[in-house]
Amino acid sequence: MNKKAFTIYILLSILILLTVIIISFKYLENEEDRLLNTKFTLLSKEIKKNISFLIEDKKVATLSFSIAASKIERVKNAFISKDVDNLDFSSFSNELRTETKFKNVWFQLINKEGKSIYRSWSEKRNDSLLFRDDIKDILKNKNIKSTISVGRYDMTFSSLIPIFENNQFIGIFEVITHFNSISRALEKTKSDTIVLADKRFSKTVVFPFTNNFIDEYYIANVNAKEYLIDLIKNYEVDTILKSNDDFLILDNHFVISYKVDDFKNKHVGYIILSKKLQDIDISEIKKFKTNFMFNIVFTLVILFFILTLIFYYFFSNKIILEKRKAQKILDSQQNIIILTDGENLNNANKQFLNFFNQYKTIEEFKLEHKCICEMFVDLKDESYLIEKDYDGKNWAEYILTNPEKSFKAAMKKDGKLEHFVLNVSLTQLKGENIPYIVVTLTNITADIKQKSELKRLNNNLESLVDIKTKELKDLNEFLEFKVEEEIKKNKEKDRILFQQNKMASMGEMLNNIAHQWRQPLSAISTSASSILLKKELDVLDGESVKFLCSHIVESSNFLSKTIEDFRMLFKDNEKESKFLLKEVISKDIELINNILVREKIEVVIDIPNDIELFCSKNQFQQSILNLINNSIEALIENIDENRLIIISYANSILSIQDNAKGIEDDVIEHLFEPYFTTKHKSQGKGLGLYMSKMILEKNMNYKLHAKNDHFTYNSKEYFGANFIINFNK
Repeated sequence: MNKKAFTIYILLSILILLTVIIISFKYLENEEDRLLNTKFTLLSKEIKKNISFLIEDKKVATLSFSIAASKIERVKNAFISKDVDNLDFSSFSNELRTETKFKNVWFQLINKEGKSIYRSWSEKRNDSLLFRDDIKDILKNKNIKSTISVGRYDMTFSSLIPIFENNQFIGIFEVITHFNSISRALEKTKSDTIVLADKRFSKTVVFPFTNNFIDEYYIANVNAKEYLIDLIKNYEVDTILKSNDDFLILDNHFVISYKVDDFKNKHVGYIILSKKLQDIDISEIKKFKTNFMFNIVFTLVILFFILTLIFYYFFSNKIILEKRKAQKILDSQQNIIILTDGENLNNANKQFLNFFNQYKTIEEFKLEHKCICEMFVDLKDESYLIEKDYDGKNWAEYILTNPEKSFKAAMKKDGKLEHFVLNVSLTQLKGENIPYIVVTLTNITADIKQKSELKRLNNNLESLVDIKTKELKDLNEFLEFKVEEEIKKNKEKDRILFQQNKMASMGEMLNNIAHQWRQPLSAISTSASSILLKKELDVLDGESVKFLCSHIVESSNFLSKTIEDFRMLFKDNEKESKFLLKEVISKDIELINNILVREKIEVVIDIPNDIELFCSKNQFQQSILNLINNSIEALIENIDENRLIIISYANSILSIQDNAKGIEDDVIEHLFEPYFTTKHKSQGKGLGLYMSKMILEKNMNYKLHAKNDHFTYNSKEYFGANFIINFNK
């Protein structure tokens, strides 16, 4: 080889290798950035989800504690007597700090004008809190509220409980907890946090609990780290909060911001979380980088080897000299490398003789064996090659024609079985017409043993998984049993509610029957007295007896019919049947006719005669009777004259409408809840409308709802409640 050829080879090799290295490292850099970005994005979403869970848990815990604490009798007494001097919630807070997870709880009493009349953490009183949206909302709607708010002292979790006396709103009991537990929980994940109130509250927080600010943003947690405060100041808090990125990398810290919203979903503050990059697990990325570097080195080695072979082919002038140099290259390799045509061994490297150490030279091996394939052990595995014909090709040719497959071979050394991966390429030596196949045998015995060990461990893992699966199955069966048990309890509860409703309805019906019986009973009593009196006066004749007895019989039949109607209405275990809608509603009106006449209530029925239903007649009749009775009670309470109930049907919809001035908005949304009633406890249990909805919707698949509506009757406009039953299933 001349000097010029050698120089060309060196320069060409360096150029190719440098090109491969530059391209490879550029790809590695881009891929590492992509993997890190993906890792940090997923981490950001996970942390924000965790913060959201922590906030919701704190809201629920604070609300639960607030509801319980609001039941303390001296809270209500303080509002009634307007004397708060006997309240000592500061001691209660200290006891909670010692005995429970509530480490810093504040209590506040707010009167119905929105003024603070007591604070457990301050002597300041009688200042207005109407600058807070949550206070204004509860004063307006009188409902329990759990939110996050910013007051004069801090940004906190706030649970507001309205206090009532004799159904009259007398004030608000507020329990306040802080963000410190959120920060402490996040510290367990090696994360530091700063909780900030929005800068629009900078003038609201006039007595700051932490006495700590970043610009106009109040810091609400006492355990805010100084380094994080300095970091935020250096990069400007507004820049961090207004960033649209999922995360920021600032001074080797992973930083995210989370918006904190109040009950109106309007943000009132932020949580900024910082985590050192060294605390974030990026081992999989490092592993990828290591593997990639290994592959690059391996590729460069292979590439260098191929370049050497190419150079050997193009620039060699002396075949023998080049063969010696090639032999040196082969001998320098750690793997076994042979030259063959697939049937005859041509040459091999030093590692070949190290493996077959019973032979001193290649020629000595060739005296006993033509091909290395004679040494291949048959493992009955298609990926392991042996000496045989592969569709007209020998083993080496078979590898060449199937480059996408991975082939192996097994051979014995000193009686021990070792495994190799076979890689082949086709080449031709200068001056020779016979092409040679270069076969590289890479020893993978250690890898095979490792995989075998992993398989054994995996089998053990599968056994463990089977055990845990069985435990999970047993637990699931137990849960199914508990669910079935709870379903039975709910059914029993529904049965009891239905029975309570039936008893209430029976009580109302007995009252109606009592009114209806007074007149016929009076008639029977009068007729019987007349018979006795005429008998004593000896003026009783046959005509009088006939007239008076027929009057008694007629009145008795009326009583019997009333009892029969009552019995049929509350008959149990009735099967579904077909009946006329108008007939059933007319029967309900007949049962309560006495009270309708007495209270001067006009009932108008506008239902076609041929409308039929198929369901439980008695249950449907009870449900309709509950709705009519509800309208009767509303009319008696709210209307002095022109009392009116319109019952109409059109397009599969039954409407029961009255002119009792409608139902209040805060009542109508709870109208069908069990035990909800606007009447005194002695007058009703709040089950009638609930059971009507249960029967019509759950048992019959109809739909029932109520609304306030205007309607016109006899050219006059009226307003009242409208109970609507939709028969479309």
